[in-house]
Amino acid sequence: MRIKEIDIAKGFLMVLIIFAHSYAPERYVSYVSNVLASFMFISGFLFKEESFYLKLKKIFLNILVPFYFMTTIGYFLYFAINKVLHLTTDVFSTFFDFIIFGYAPIDIPVNVLPLWYLYMFSIAEICFVIFVRLKVTYLIPLFSILSTILVNVQTKFFKLEVVFHGLVWFYLGWLFKRKGFNFKVKKPLLLLGISGFLIFLLTGLNGFNDWREANYGNYPLISYVVEFFTLIFVISFSNLVVSRKIEGFFMLFGKFTLFVLGYHIVIPGLFMPLIKDPLLFLEKFWLLNYFIMVFFMYLIIKFVPEKLLYFLSGQFYIKKASG
Repeated sequence: MRIKEIDIAKGFLMVLIIFAHSYAPERYVSYVSNVLASFMFISGFLFKEESFYLKLKKIFLNILVPFYFMTTIGYFLYFAINKVLHLTTDVFSTFFDFIIFGYAPIDIPVNVLPLWYLYMFSIAEICFVIFVRLKVTYLIPLFSILSTILVNVQTKFFKLEVVFHGLVWFYLGWLFKRKGFNFKVKKPLLLLGISGFLIFLLTGLNGFNDWREANYGNYPLISYVVEFFTLIFVISFSNLVVSRKIEGFFMLFGKFTLFVLGYHIVIPGLFMPLIKDPLLFLEKFWLLNYFIMVFFMYLIIKFVPEKLLYFLSGQFYIKKASG
């Protein structure tokens, strides 16, 4: 049975990710920089134990094919835009490091950058399958803490440095599901307020939590606490929104997470050549840019045929969109 709160939570997380990529100042982005842990938790919650071969096949079709397809589109679109704006002289210098190792330096094409999430999530799920098969899932928290303490720089080793940090949330999602958690909470408004307040306080202390760079803030172990309260905030929000008129907005974003992830920078970016100084515009009008990005994405996922959206996001295995 499909759980509405999960679709709402995924949609809410995508709206927060768009904010993080809207060119908002880092002091604001830091408050939403812990959301990937919530995605990990949801992925663990939805995890199904299947044969190793079948699980690898699903990871390849569901995550890696979209990753490679949208990455290729993104690089060529950036190449075309670069012809007009002259942003860099070597557009494809990072291409192979990105598609092979998931290595995502800051000078990678900005429209492609968010796709490193897909690579990381695919490796995380493969690692979790191995832990489950070996019956050593109880070791995941230890691996997570050691990785968080010892490795605070991005490597070219298949994103394992951040995979192990985040895998504890995948494990908790899986564990909570096994314990009967149904993604529903009592007194969601109270939990939303308390968790939001604690996120505000702790983010002020710990700062920006950058999973891409394996840099978890001023005090890396505190990042776990902020990620936990962010998860509580997201779950509480989904419980408040469910059965209200606005639920459809977030459920739509939750349904097309791959498309939104792959194109929320690409599509608005197509209009950047029309602006005399795009970077100055984004720095000055980042909030306007955020609303434009959300508005464009909503119009597209609302009115463009589902099959085309699935195709553009590399989900070729979907023959008929599910309701």
